[in-house]
Amino acid sequence: MFANNLTLCRFILRRDRISIIIWLIVVLALTVGYGSGLPGMYPSEAERQVMRETLQNPAMIAMLGPVYDEGGYTIGAMYSNYMLLWSVMIMAIMNIFLVIRHTRKDEELGRHEVIRSLPVGRMSNLSSTLSVALAVNVLFAVCIGFGLTLLGETSMGFEGSMLFGAACGAIGMFFASVTAIICQLCGNSSTATGYAFAFFGVSFIIRAVGDLQSELLACISPLGLILRIRPYTSDIWWPLFAVLGIALTFTLIAFRLCSSRDLGAGLLSVRPGSADASRFLNSTYGLAWRLLRTPFIIWTAVAFMLGASYGSIMGDLEAFIETNEMFRQIFSAMGGQALVEQFISFTMAIMAIINTIPILIFTLTARTQEKRGYAENLLSRSVSRFSHLSAYALIAVVASVLMPLATAVGFWSASTAVMEVPIPLVSFIESAFIYVPVSWFMIGIAVFLVAYCPRLTLIVWVLLGYSFFMEYVGSAFKFPAWMLEFNPYHHVPTLGMIDSSYIGIIILTVISVVLVAVGFTGYRNCLQFL
Repeated sequence: MFANNLTLCRFILRRDRISIIIWLIVVLALTVGYGSGLPGMYPSEAERQVMRETLQNPAMIAMLGPVYDEGGYTIGAMYSNYMLLWSVMIMAIMNIFLVIRHTRKDEELGRHEVIRSLPVGRMSNLSSTLSVALAVNVLFAVCIGFGLTLLGETSMGFEGSMLFGAACGAIGMFFASVTAIICQLCGNSSTATGYAFAFFGVSFIIRAVGDLQSELLACISPLGLILRIRPYTSDIWWPLFAVLGIALTFTLIAFRLCSSRDLGAGLLSVRPGSADASRFLNSTYGLAWRLLRTPFIIWTAVAFMLGASYGSIMGDLEAFIETNEMFRQIFSAMGGQALVEQFISFTMAIMAIINTIPILIFTLTARTQEKRGYAENLLSRSVSRFSHLSAYALIAVVASVLMPLATAVGFWSASTAVMEVPIPLVSFIESAFIYVPVSWFMIGIAVFLVAYCPRLTLIVWVLLGYSFFMEYVGSAFKFPAWMLEFNPYHHVPTLGMIDSSYIGIIILTVISVVLVAVGFTGYRNCLQFL
């Protein structure tokens, strides 16, 4: 059943060595890098107490989790409040991609059939994938733990640092095991990816609502349970072992399901399609929509749910302003709903970056079809390269409009139910749609790279990650102004600001049109330099 498991482990590590190193650099830069800059930003106890009051805001609790400060609000406690949730979320995303790539995706591409023709056990592929995931998560946990310890901050001791790193590894293994189960149920990689991220999104929403309303509800979510370890304050280990125990149980379930299904098939029954293709499916646009229909619907639903999760705390946000004397004075001077407007603008910026993920996936599907050899079957017939690329780019453009709309509607519908004076829907739509030109800009870069530098499409993902980092923690680090200029989301004005200038989004729109036009020209003429 597990023959040549170690050989497959070496093979997987050989394939993923570059991506693992990149992930490790990104995670360490985010976790250890932020920890190194925090003491300089908040050197005094008074400054940390002011930030503690800010983090008690229900909006911040929904985004970062509850504040734990047993023994005083030290640098370590502040760091844990800021970084633990986002660190474990990054680890979850990495493990989702890792497991899907080496299980469901390899089966879909026919690679498993070649491997299974060799002296390899029935369970070897799944066991080698999860073994590599375990090794990678342990590596990340140790590096994070020792990296935080080596910062030399007195409030960030060895035990708390290792607990922080172990929490990242535990959540990674939890989502690796959940994804392994989903891969046994689904029949293709796109559906498995959609369901895995849907589970991830639901976990985040349950955690956010639970942190605001119910401790028991928060602990149902793995993200909420892992926050209860309280590193650098109480250093509680039992939530960590609980997450690992659940991950082990899910791993055993995944192996049981794997033994019960046929190679290349999922356990969930698939509805048989029509015997004859429709006229719509006979076009490149219809085929592209059929391939991307399920992930398109799933990502749109996720955008709606994430918007609704943030909208559900708008009532608590108002109550916080009314009950906190300091914030009531500050925001009264700033104009009543300043905090609400700032929260909406910040949330929409983060959601715009999240919504860009499926938009780029849809755009780059044209390149994926080429790499897998599927596009060859189309382009060898009366199908132009222009129509092949434009089909996926068009779906991405439609997604760049519908997903912000879903976020805005979800945000508005939930906030209306909890706010005494609801904010009009048009305000949410404006806050979401102001980032649409940035999505077009990212589509333009992706199209340009597919046409001229198809092997360098990773650049657009690096830019998106850089933008998220600068939007989320860039202001806290006080980076030079020139570094902000490389973040396209930085050029989007904040709605409601008197001195807002829309020249930035006009320039982004023009550049997007130029990039798309040049990209389509190059792709049509097959001018690929790399």
